[in-house]
Amino acid sequence: MTLTHATWNCAKVMLALTLPFQAVIPNQQRDTHHFCNRQAIEILKQDGFHKEAKLAHSYLYAMDRGSVWCDRGFKNISHYYDSREGTGLWRGPDASTECLQYFNRALKKWQRGYYKEAFFYLGAACHIVQDLCVPHHARGQVLGGHKFFEDRARDQYENYSLYSGGIYHLSDRPEDWVRKNASFSSDFLSQVTDNRPLSVIDETIQILLKRAQRTTAGFLQFSIHHMKI
Repeated sequence: MTLTHATWNCAKVMLALTLPFQAVIPNQQRDTHHFCNRQAIEILKQDGFHKEAKLAHSYLYAMDRGSVWCDRGFKNISHYYDSREGTGLWRGPDASTECLQYFNRALKKWQRGYYKEAFFYLGAACHIVQDLCVPHHARGQVLGGHKFFEDRARDQYENYSLYSGGIYHLSDRPEDWVRKNASFSSDFLSQVTDNRPLSVIDETIQILLKRAQRTTAGFLQFSIHHMKI
């Protein structure tokens, strides 16, 4: 059974009623998504996209706020895309659909002159592009070493910093950036499930975290181009 968007949105509203419980969870001072945003700007700069890098840097705070926001209120339930089935978690709306919605909001805000709000939603879209570099997100698995993988990546992301070599022209449709990252990372699931050696997990983190930085740079360049700047 596939959930309709209306049913899925109702489910998210019901889940959001537990928001007070989320409030007791402290914010992480280290944030892998913020790291990817910063490195993407450096990559843009070194790859010769100086105008795009300067603009993204000036709205980096708004991007980071959007990145945090899109994980709150159980919105992250929509951050999955099973590349084998083309579906989201529990066959609800998937990450590619969610990314497209945020991208379209960003464009509309920019066209109306609400530049900070535009980059707020662009930050949310980038967050989803980055999430699909996690194998569990790309195979619709909530458990199976998911939290351990993300925690370990957050604890050592400086070891895998990139400063050039963005992935550009991956697609001319925002939703396909999500799908292509999902297709790439889904093959690594067996390398990061429970009880795998740390050396194997760390090697996989290196590959996928670099992919996240490179595709974030490309997605930013793609998005800014569509803003007609």
